[in-house]
Amino acid sequence: MENATDYLPRVELLLSQHRHAHATQELRRQLAQDPHDAIAHALLAVCLLEQKQLAEAQSEAELAIHLSPEYDFAFYALALIENRRHRPKEALAAINEALALDPNDADYYHLLGQLRLQSGQWQAALQAAQTGLGLDAEHAGLHGLQARALARQGRPDEAGTAARSALSYAASSSSTQAQAGWVALETNRPKEALEHFREALRLDPESDFAREGLVEALKARYWVYRTFMRFVYWSGTLSEGARRGLFLGAWVVVRFVRVLLPVYLLFVFLSWFADVIFESLLRVSAYGRLALSERQTRHSNQFLGLLAVAAGALAGRLAAPTVPGTSTLGMVALGLLFPLAGTWRLPAGTLAWQRSRWAGFGLAAVGGLSVALEVLGLGGDGVAFGAFLVGTLAYTWVFALR
Repeated sequence: MENATDYLPRVELLLSQHRHAHATQELRRQLAQDPHDAIAHALLAVCLLEQKQLAEAQSEAELAIHLSPEYDFAFYALALIENRRHRPKEALAAINEALALDPNDADYYHLLGQLRLQSGQWQAALQAAQTGLGLDAEHAGLHGLQARALARQGRPDEAGTAARSALSYAASSSSTQAQAGWVALETNRPKEALEHFREALRLDPESDFAREGLVEALKARYWVYRTFMRFVYWSGTLSEGARRGLFLGAWVVVRFVRVLLPVYLLFVFLSWFADVIFESLLRVSAYGRLALSERQTRHSNQFLGLLAVAAGALAGRLAAPTVPGTSTLGMVALGLLFPLAGTWRLPAGTLAWQRSRWAGFGLAAVGGLSVALEVLGLGGDGVAFGAFLVGTLAYTWVFALR
């Protein structure tokens, strides 16, 4: 008869080979024999996470915690799942609990640093990476995390050194190559970044992290996008208060120095639409089309569709000025670009995404009503269109500038 943990070496081997479906089968067999095995439940949660079965994965992690509240890995598994579900507060709480139970696991500091990096806390991310490296100096992920944090703090030389250290330990890792690509991209080396992302995708063709980086590197070939992103990365090195002061100050300066208005408007336009515009440009090339994800292609289609409606309506207004509703339709289509872009840049399924989506539907309904009232000559179209404009302006403040 097998010991209680005899299955672990087999499962660990399957996980190291990324054979998560087979590991899942092995763990389910173990749980059929012992449904109270917290270790098996936690490992099953990780396997299900890798297979994108997030709801079941979370249930397994929570069950593992219920069965063994002192089991730190179960909290780590839960933190991984919460992070994948775009719930940073819950993920942070879970990883902090794991660290409270075991403060000597470098992987836990790696995840903590990633969460800090995602929230824009560059120094906290760097501190987590350095603490983890004190426990495991050869942890490639922590070296990559350190490189990202240094790059975001405007320290390109140190970031490059840390990225090379990560590659020296795990050059055959897709994640490490992708991290090096992001560091190169964030320190204004788009050609080098492109090579790292290509290598990352060669090693793991299913890596969304590498594919997103590849698309960014391809967009960075356009100097306008590259210049804009350099400003974005630079502003990211400032404190939140300094960034707010910068943008408020720019608006005040433009109010008095009118010659700068075109530059300011270009910046505002790019801050909303740079991603989708340059992703649409990538569709001109065969390689660019292959690099884009299905979601990015769908976003581009919707963006181009609204632009086509706006252009067609405004052209119709010029060709037949007496036809009612054409100019209003064009303005409504242009206004709807804001909730479209705002919704697409939020993680799908999150509360913010749902609110933004419904706000967009509401604006579309009000804008459509204003067009219909004008076409039918029923009156009230001016009020409806005014409500649409106010709603669009409110959207940009509530959803974009909070």
